[in-house]
Amino acid sequence: MNDEVISESLTRLHDNVKYNGWTVQALAKGQILNKISDVYCNRMISNATRQLIAEIFSITSNLGIQANEAFNPDEKVIQALVTNISQFSNDEDVLCDTFQSIACFIIRSLIYRNLALDNAIVPELLLISTQPMSVLLHRSLMWLVSLFCEKLDKYSPDVEEVAPLLEIITSGITSTDAMVQTDAASACASLAEWSPIYEHMQEQKLCSILVANLSNDKGNARPKVKCAISYIIQATGYFTEEMIEAGLLSVLKGFVNVSYMSQEVCFIISNICVEGEHTIDKLIESGVLKEVARVMDAAEYRARKEAAFVICHCCASSNRRHLEYVIELGMLTAFTDLLTCMDVSLVSYILDAITSLLQFGELYNQNNTNPVAEKLEEIGCREKLEFLVESQCFEIHAKAFTILERFYGDDEEIAAAEEITDYQPRSTIDSTIEMLIRNSATTTSQPFTF
Repeated sequence: MNDEVISESLTRLHDNVKYNGWTVQALAKGQILNKISDVYCNRMISNATRQLIAEIFSITSNLGIQANEAFNPDEKVIQALVTNISQFSNDEDVLCDTFQSIACFIIRSLIYRNLALDNAIVPELLLISTQPMSVLLHRSLMWLVSLFCEKLDKYSPDVEEVAPLLEIITSGITSTDAMVQTDAASACASLAEWSPIYEHMQEQKLCSILVANLSNDKGNARPKVKCAISYIIQATGYFTEEMIEAGLLSVLKGFVNVSYMSQEVCFIISNICVEGEHTIDKLIESGVLKEVARVMDAAEYRARKEAAFVICHCCASSNRRHLEYVIELGMLTAFTDLLTCMDVSLVSYILDAITSLLQFGELYNQNNTNPVAEKLEEIGCREKLEFLVESQCFEIHAKAFTILERFYGDDEEIAAAEEITDYQPRSTIDSTIEMLIRNSATTTSQPFTF
């Protein structure tokens, strides 16, 4: 449909609304408000057509527009839609169609979100949330609220305008409807990007409620709740302690060895580890790390990779008790087997962890023997280190050689390895440059000519 056809159709609708008494209730039953909003937001239409749509919305909302009145169609449309919520708060058809229409505008541009906030939409939404409603209306409301929470770091409104929405989100997380709960969890994940709201979220205990609902297995709510928790922990450490106190670790412990959840759960645990030694202590006390060790032995590669990062972060604390616990877990064979994987970042982390473990072993040095070094040699770690010395990645080469030289430096193999201490990774470009320099040095200098 081109602009001319759209304009003609909207003109007929405008006349029916203005002169034939078509009401907003009648339009809402056919979801006409949402369809018009889609035209306004997503079609290439003229400014005159936009003003025509704004007039339709204004008439149906009883706002009215004076003859020859100049107005901004964007502001008029949003004002009319917010007015619908207050005037027809008991008509679910109107409310659902209005919520869908406002959502259409917010998806189009964050500017419309701020226009809705300026028109005091939040108190109206709070009022709707306190009254009995159908599942369909609750879903429409929760989806709209989740859109208000997206990208708050851009065109940021005042935090006091948004904070009251947390009451709706809180009730959404505890809903028995999976779709409502999923949108509420999405809202929480989005809010984690906006630090001004953190204090208000903590007052509402939103993250604690998320943890309490992580065990919910209705519909598709659990994956979204889990993703929300993962995203929040990754974005900020502000709520980690709150979620641990709410029982997060005991919930994760039950999910670590669930095959289709292992990778994501280990990723969450890995991000918890980096919060500090006190969180590692709690992971040990809760038994979560024992379950992670089982993943190292039995799971598929991607889950083992995330589990390995957990172990690496534990070793990075350089706390004696943590290092001793890692050794006692009995998964060093599976852990060091990952030294031969093709992930440079992971291999580098594991080499750092091995260094920390070997340094710990020096504290128990008896008869000039390091028990950790002996254990690692027994399980084939040393051969893997000697293989990594030949790596084309200089960082890997240097770390592997340093470990061999420091902790196995009295052996004949290292004496042979010392021959490559001047190793530098070279590329074909390096060889080409060197050849050009060598050739130029052996040729007679000639004056430069074009």
